[in-house]
Amino acid sequence: MSAPLSLATRALRGFLWNGSASVIQLGVMLALYKLLPLEKLGHFEWALALVMLLSLVGDLGLGAALVQLPDAGEEHFDTAFWTCLSWGLLLTVAVVAAVSWLAPFLGGEDPHTFGRVLRTLCLAIPCASLAGLLRARLQRDLDFRAVALSELVSVLTFGLAVTLLLFWRPELGVLVPVIGSVVRELGLFSSLALSARWLPRLRFRLQALRQILRFALNLTGSRVVALLNTKIAYFFIFVPLGATAQAYYSLAERLTLQPLTRLATTIQRVSFPTFSTIVEDNSLLRRGYLSSVQGFVLALGPVLAGIFVFAPEIAALLNTEPMWTVLRLLAAATLLKVASTLVGSIFMAKGKTNWSFYWSLFSMAVLIPALYFYGLPHGVEGVASVIAAAALLFLLLSQYLVNRLIGLPFATYLAALSRPGLVVAFVFTVLLLARPLLPWSPLAVLVVGAILGVGATLTALFLFARDLCRTYWQSLRGA
Repeated sequence: MSAPLSLATRALRGFLWNGSASVIQLGVMLALYKLLPLEKLGHFEWALALVMLLSLVGDLGLGAALVQLPDAGEEHFDTAFWTCLSWGLLLTVAVVAAVSWLAPFLGGEDPHTFGRVLRTLCLAIPCASLAGLLRARLQRDLDFRAVALSELVSVLTFGLAVTLLLFWRPELGVLVPVIGSVVRELGLFSSLALSARWLPRLRFRLQALRQILRFALNLTGSRVVALLNTKIAYFFIFVPLGATAQAYYSLAERLTLQPLTRLATTIQRVSFPTFSTIVEDNSLLRRGYLSSVQGFVLALGPVLAGIFVFAPEIAALLNTEPMWTVLRLLAAATLLKVASTLVGSIFMAKGKTNWSFYWSLFSMAVLIPALYFYGLPHGVEGVASVIAAAALLFLLLSQYLVNRLIGLPFATYLAALSRPGLVVAFVFTVLLLARPLLPWSPLAVLVVGAILGVGATLTALFLFARDLCRTYWQSLRGA
């Protein structure tokens, strides 16, 4: 019993460490949205999505494959390192060479700005390709604290770089977050390297690569398609609707879906090796899965309820009033996605990477026609509506697959969500009733709303989820 409890403790601590990194990252980006022109930031967000896609391709999934392979040795890590380094450099050179050709097609109203942004951002690809391998060494030791600490270091590096550039070189404009993003990847790589304390040997074994390549390529395909699902809205916003519309959507996404995506990435890094150690015990796996889902809904649900209620005030404070409808729709979508955060980890732990891949393909097959026929004609609000509706459909279907895989009855799953659901509903109702009574400035309303939200959340947790909170606290302490 002590081993699973130790795993839970390490997983929860890693999750909390990364949560602080997400908050800092969000704060820096909100400051940039206040200081820089929206249309320029739209170019940054669009190019960043493309580079994230290329970084996944550069990673090749070899890090996750090494976590999954029980007998992975030093020759596997050495071979994977030189493979990722060569592939990442090749991708970077290819993008730099193709920017002048890509810009007229993907650059929207300002191909020149898009080209400058993409050419600089792609310099982060080699570091991103190698970071996965260093992270894998820490994951195999279940050293989640070091992984999360590296994420925190990278975000602090990003914030420091952006602050210095805004102070010393404000004329760089949109290149400030671009350069900061490149420095962030360098900071992440450096921190992981110091934590892993590992240097690759100059050797390459084709047989070692073959052992991990099948799993890695399946996972890479799944991740690429999953990222396309996450960013598919961008393809229906930036070019047809413009860079400003892209900035509105991206800002709303940064307040809702993107923190969840960042946390989900860390959760998967933590939960995948954790679940892999108990993959043969479905009973223990079910308990761990349900406990984790309950915790995520309790942690994020009240925050999303507050964002939904006070979306007009948030938009007014950031001088982006047209964004508030999009913000509410994405808050609803995010709440639905919270409940399915661990689906991918279960698939991977059970060795069903092909399930993740086919699921991602199915999701794209649903989203693309829906976004084209309904989302695009209704503008950025229509795109957000499609994302919210699809989130409900995908939650129901993906949970059905997980239930089959680990023998979890749907009634048991719904019963586990009942108390977290009551907490979220209580907070939402309190804030919704209180909002009309707060006719002040947006900042004052948000401050008072945050205080009310904290009070309502603590009250709801005491009324509906005392024992769950006690369990999570014991896990955090390692008791």
